[in-house]
Amino acid sequence: MNIFFGHTRIRRTIMAIALILLFFAASAALVLGEETAPNEPLHLRAQIESQDAMLRFGDVFSNAGGLAKIVLTRAPEPGRMMSIDPAWLSSKAAQQNRVWRNPSSLKRVTVRRAGHRIGTGVLSQLIKDELALKDEGIRYEIALANRGQTLFVPLDAEGQARIVSLDVTRQNGVFSAQISPYDNAPSVEVRGRLWRLVQVPALTRAYLAGEEILPEDVQWIDVRETTLRPGTVLDPENFTGQAARRALRAGKPIRVSDLKRVTAVSRGEIITVVYEVPGIRLTAKARALGEAALGESLRVVNLQSSRTIDVVVTAPGYASASFGPVVGG
Repeated sequence: MNIFFGHTRIRRTIMAIALILLFFAASAALVLGEETAPNEPLHLRAQIESQDAMLRFGDVFSNAGGLAKIVLTRAPEPGRMMSIDPAWLSSKAAQQNRVWRNPSSLKRVTVRRAGHRIGTGVLSQLIKDELALKDEGIRYEIALANRGQTLFVPLDAEGQARIVSLDVTRQNGVFSAQISPYDNAPSVEVRGRLWRLVQVPALTRAYLAGEEILPEDVQWIDVRETTLRPGTVLDPENFTGQAARRALRAGKPIRVSDLKRVTAVSRGEIITVVYEVPGIRLTAKARALGEAALGESLRVVNLQSSRTIDVVVTAPGYASASFGPVVGG
């Protein structure tokens, strides 16, 4: 009897211990399951982007858990992309006792490397700044051979982009620059062409033929030195007292031949012709046979005598004659 009860107590003790061990094992499995979910299939991220030079499980899968920091392969260069074979990715997961079944039947998995972008604007400015150090006071227009050329800098990179070397062929303006995008980075070649710029005066608005050029409508613009045509106006003072000979566009270089002196008398206009000497002042009406500015000679027809004479314009609508009898008729 005592033996029976003794065995019963032993069995109960063993069962209690087993239940306790089972409880702790289940609890441990539950905790580990929440952390790594070893039986849960891996979920591919919608956008895969590496933050540094290595591509890790956590970059590719959203539920990598404890595998997150394990390296899969090298990442592409900053700002670049690469493709991964889904079968290779599945095998890498299997090596870590995880499963990725490629449920979307992807042909390739695209990976991008994060990075800061250095665009053509920054590249051009770097080259301009370098030229300014060599040719002080001279400005250039820059055109890159590859207008879409872009450099990328890793997120953890130090230093600024800089010019390593710059070679220019002065005859045609072709240049080749070696640019290092960040400290200790290999230099990248940037090719293109440059043009030396000069400043010339131009109009801020369009002008109609005959309009007098106003000082407030004059601005400075940059133009390529090689495009300047003979006779281009280089001094804004040359606009003083000038009018547009023809319609002129805003923001374009102007040639001397595009201008004329402001017209004081127009063709066909009836003007007053004056002959004046000490003690005598004679006037007559005449019709202008052309147009003239102040101080210019003009042929007119005396309306009384119908004779043609030469006069000098002295003011709008007025001219002076050098001998009186013709003026009087």
